[in-house]
Amino acid sequence: MREFDEQIYRLSPGLAPAFAVEPGEVFACLTQDASGNQIGEGVRHADLDPSRVFPVNGPIAIAGVKAGDAVGVEIRAIDPAEWGHTWTRPGLGVGAPPESHVRRLSARHPLITWGDGAPIAVTPQLHIGTIGLLPRIEAAPRDLGSYGGNLDSVLCAVGSTIWITAQVDGGGLFVGDVHAAMGDAEVCGTGIEVAARLELCVSTHTGWAPAFPTIIRDDKAWIIVDGGDFDEALSRGVAECTRVLAAHFGMPSADAYLAVGLLLDVRVCQVVNSRRSLALSLTGGADAALVPH
Repeated sequence: MREFDEQIYRLSPGLAPAFAVEPGEVFACLTQDASGNQIGEGVRHADLDPSRVFPVNGPIAIAGVKAGDAVGVEIRAIDPAEWGHTWTRPGLGVGAPPESHVRRLSARHPLITWGDGAPIAVTPQLHIGTIGLLPRIEAAPRDLGSYGGNLDSVLCAVGSTIWITAQVDGGGLFVGDVHAAMGDAEVCGTGIEVAARLELCVSTHTGWAPAFPTIIRDDKAWIIVDGGDFDEALSRGVAECTRVLAAHFGMPSADAYLAVGLLLDVRVCQVVNSRRSLALSLTGGADAALVPH
């Protein structure tokens, strides 16, 4: 199996691929943590080299992909480093303390042992925080949009497939920012950030162009919607769910809107980026409208 460990720090439509794969090929990416493997207990934010923060692997060209094609990225395995770190700093997340603060935790069996009481078990949720295809305009890896990016969804775990519409020929897959665990909304600005080895496999679909990153996990489809605030993100997501539900089930838009009001399933992804993000699905089997027939 081929392994890829090239790190990049900006996303650009003209960025030359450092690696190319065929659809159906299983390959590995070696990711660093969100600090660029610089963080540790006692390390302050000011101690970090900002040019090394938030690296992602990529871009990886996918043979035969043209702009407008859908690319599916199946997550086959996530093998984390033994230890990860969670941290915050002034201005990061909500309610951040006045000084930087870092804690180290086991990646596979995380326990909070920071007080005098019994240890608190943290539910392991290994997932990829950042996954996407090169955008048509330059962006930072921590940004997100229809091209993917910093989705910060625990749904991007082993067994999931993330479908994204390519904006440039070749797609230009990038991945990074792996978390061993993360609470809803990532309120302190990080999960348990960890370096990892990923095994991935890509596929393509030329007859479908999802408007939003679409995750299929446990036979359920979700879309990741973003907005300047949660109201905008929710409004965009409801509009998309209404549109696809009406088309898939052959119902008037007014009826589809009422149906969305009864079927919508919402999860908060993160509050730390300039654009907020939510994961939306539909219950009752209506999530079938979010993927091709």
